[in-house]
Formats: sequence, C-alpha cells, structure tokens
Amino acid sequence: MTDSSAPQTDAAAPSSPLIVVGIRPDTVRRDPELPGAARPEPTEVHPALAWAVERARATAADLKLVAVVDPKAEGLDALAIAPLEALAIPLRATGLAVTVEVIDDRHVDRALPDAATDAALLVIGTDHVPGSRRERGHLSRHLVSHAHCSVAVVPDLDEAQRREGVVVGVDGSDVSHRALAFAADEAARLRETLTIVSTWMPVPVSLDVNMTYDPMPYDLQAPTEAFAQTAVDEARTRHPDLDVRALVAEGEAATAITDASTSARLTVVGTHGRSGLARLLLGSTSTAVLENATAVTVAVR
Repeated sequence: MTDSSAPQTDAAAPSSPLIVVGIRPDTVRRDPELPGAARPEPTEVHPALAWAVERARATAADLKLVAVVDPKAEGLDALAIAPLEALAIPLRATGLAVTVEVIDDRHVDRALPDAATDAALLVIGTDHVPGSRRERGHLSRHLVSHAHCSVAVVPDLDEAQRREGVVVGVDGSDVSHRALAFAADEAARLRETLTIVSTWMPVPVSLDVNMTYDPMPYDLQAPTEAFAQTAVDEARTRHPDLDVRALVAEGEAATAITDASTSARLTVVGTHGRSGLARLLLGSTSTAVLENATAVTVAVR
C-alpha cells in the first residue's frame, strides 16, 4: 500500500469531515511521448472527482483520492500513485487538504469501503465499461452494500442538460428520516427545491372469515398523501425557508424516484444497515435506483 499526504495540520485543531473518492486505475493513460510513463485523464473526465471537489469546498471537507489495483498487475502500484498525485497537486494549490492512497487488493468492493471507514462520504463514478457485458450498477451496488458510510454514485451525465432540484424517497423507516435530513440539508445548501417522493401499492381487502378478497383493492392515496405531508413538515422544521414539494404516486417506489430524478441535481435514497442479510441486500428500491441512476445519487446509511 502506498500513501502520500498533504502537510500535517495542528493536532489540536478540530478535524474536518473526510470525503473519499474512488479513482478507477483503468482511467490512467499512457503518454505516447513518454514511453512507460502514465498520466491521468483530464480532470473533467473524472465527474466523481469534480463533484467531490465542489462538495469539499462547500462543506470544508478534506479529500482522499483512492485507487485499488490488482496486486498481480506488476508495476501498476507505482504507475497509479503518480497520476493520483497529479490530480491532487493542483487541488492542494487551491487550499484543499488532499491525500492519495493506492491499495493492492483484488476486491475493490471490499478495499474501497475499508479505505473510507472514517469518512463522511464515499464518492464513486460510473462502473460501466464500454463493450463489457457487465450490468450497469453492479459494482456500485456492491460498494454501497459494503460501505461504512453514505455513498455518492456519480454517473456520466449530459453536461448540457439543465439540472435542478433534490429528490428523496421516504418510507417512514429510520434510515428514511436520515435520508430526508441529508436531502433537506443539501437542498438548503444548494438553494434548490426538495421533492419528497412517497408511493403506495393497492392492498386487497378481505371480505369475510374465509379470506376472500375484494377484486377492487383499497386505495391508499389519501393516507400516503398525509404521510408525505409529515415528511414535508419535517423538512420545513429543519429548514423553514426551504421550498418543499410532495410527490405521491401509485406504483413502485424506485420507478417513481427514478422518473422524478430525470433532470434532478441530486437524488437521495436510504439503505439498510450492515448486519445480517442487510449487508448483502440493499433492498429493491435502493438497488433499482442505483442501477438506473439518472442523476448523482447518494445512498444514505
């Protein structure tokens, strides 16, 4: 493992929140004029890094850039540290505290979350490799399920598209309240509208003791609207001047959240904890939103 750090700060000073950014080693180019050398892609082709830098500046957070390399790839450790440093140096020149780390491990879905154990947020980019048969969201899903902290997934997006607003899905669970708080804080920081999405599915009603069911299921629109209003009130209590809207729909939550996020600046969902099966299964809503991300998506733990 190789580690390179910015100058140490006063130990007595309060620690800043840490944002860890996963940098894919396969985004490192060979420079044709310098045989055997490596250089990073231009910063603009690292959307995850660009997003993390903006957030770090806005929230006074420190950054750590991490690349996970296969230990069997001879010399890749040495080749990876240089491009990470090339990304870090100009950021440090702007006043950001940036460290870099290269980890030798075959299992990126385990190594990267471990590198972010003490982080407030882990930021990763798209895991889609052109020409591959791997499903989109495969690595993102595994990283989120193993992470100790919240994870931001930054897909490749059309930079020309106008994006505005923060979308959050709520279902009344404890993690849903944390996701709502995160989304409300981000909407207030960005001065954007917060859209709270809540959905319901028809529930067949038993007609008698023989457990026969009414073919016309019970409509839960009204109670779901009432529930959504409590979430709106919760967000406004946290940020009284925040523009908050509720979107209540019949159907799958993931579909409603994804559709609402088509032009959003940020999408927020909750995840399960790390114990038992929850460590492996995010839940159908979080999984589907991550696999079909139409905006930067934060999975809150």
